[in-house]
Amino acid sequence: METIIHQIMQSVVQKMLKRIQEKKTLDEWATETLEDCKAMAIEIAQVCCDEMNKEIRKNKSSRKEKGLVLKEKERKRSLLTVLGNIQIHRDYYYDTINDCYTTPLDHILGLRPYERIGEEICARLVQESTESSYAKSAKIVCDSMVSRQSVRNCILKVNLPQEQEKEVSKKSVPELHIYADEDHVHLQKPKKQKGKKMQIVPLVTITEGTMKQTESRNKTIEPVHFVHQHFDTKELWRDVEQYIQTHYETQDLQKIYLHADGGQWIKNGLEDYPERIVVIDGFHAEKEIKSLSRMFPKKNIRQRLNKAFLENNQDKAIDILNELLQESSDKKQLEKLTKKIGYLLNHWEGIVHRKTLDIPGSCTEGQVSHVLSKRFSREPLGWSKTILGKLSKLRVYVKNGGQITGKDFQRMEAMSSSIGEEAKENLRNKLDWSIFDGEPWIFDRKSGTQILLHAIGKAGKDKIC
Repeated sequence: METIIHQIMQSVVQKMLKRIQEKKTLDEWATETLEDCKAMAIEIAQVCCDEMNKEIRKNKSSRKEKGLVLKEKERKRSLLTVLGNIQIHRDYYYDTINDCYTTPLDHILGLRPYERIGEEICARLVQESTESSYAKSAKIVCDSMVSRQSVRNCILKVNLPQEQEKEVSKKSVPELHIYADEDHVHLQKPKKQKGKKMQIVPLVTITEGTMKQTESRNKTIEPVHFVHQHFDTKELWRDVEQYIQTHYETQDLQKIYLHADGGQWIKNGLEDYPERIVVIDGFHAEKEIKSLSRMFPKKNIRQRLNKAFLENNQDKAIDILNELLQESSDKKQLEKLTKKIGYLLNHWEGIVHRKTLDIPGSCTEGQVSHVLSKRFSREPLGWSKTILGKLSKLRVYVKNGGQITGKDFQRMEAMSSSIGEEAKENLRNKLDWSIFDGEPWIFDRKSGTQILLHAIGKAGKDKIC
């Protein structure tokens, strides 16, 4: 077998030298050589797998002990890897002890039944699909050698990566800023039913504040995002609390600012922290005030209400709003007005905090747009609830700096028998790598290799001149 491998490698070296003689550019030479090296690696892998399969077949005593009866020789199977498609041939056996059919070589190589895509390729597809569509992910990772459905299947098979349990040095910071909001994502409806079906995807982002990036742009400090696979807000807040307790000295925290639009699920978060201060997002507060101002353009509502908020004078604001109610005779306008007044009064404290405290502006909408909407709701897409939950969790994991690898897929357990180890050991003993030391390097200036290299160099120099 080592002779075959030697011949394969010699063939690749000859191709490399031939391309140098053809006076290709360095970039062209590197590109073509990379493809040759990949092809060489695939061929060597196939040779090794074939030899290992033969070793298993020859080991009759061990097969008899484990109850393996040969049924079919050299069944073909292909696996898409980072090198390309690797074709292997393995024998098919009947397991008399467990009353089932099996392929020992698959167990030795860690191949799952019916699997056609390697785990590292699956990991790259999933990683890319957190940013791009299924079709684009397949194009980028493997030049569209797999279908969109295959990319989706990879997402379903991946195990959600867990944070490594390691000791983290806790930070001591005076305050945290937490931004909470949700995205509204379209779901698929069975049998193309009409109408819309939406799923709310809650998002929580923990930061240590903001820093100035440019004259008109700020950047959040150490942002960490959280979503829940099953959209459970209680479990989501538990994850947030656990992160705070693990990464920060809670006794040093003086303030925890919770920026939100006033949703009830957000108000329920971090209730056990006395340092929590709810701050209504400026966009939503100003939206309601401006809307009232447009409904009554001659009443100077915006300035009067802002003054009441700055003075924290709720009675004054109630008088202004009652005045508007008395002047509203239209039923539709009255219903709309009542709803807006209810929002302002129910979130009075949060709006006062927004307008009076010296804190950074809220970026809840920006976080949702950047983390969730860009992938899930900005384009006219429809999602299944299962995929939406899993892919949103994976996207947040990647946004937090995580990397999806082949280890995040459930590997096939190795065979309990010693057949695999015996086959590998026989293969190791059979290889004789001394064949590569048979021809020492020749540094004689009169040798054919040195004459060729000298001629190539001279030709290149003459061309430059």
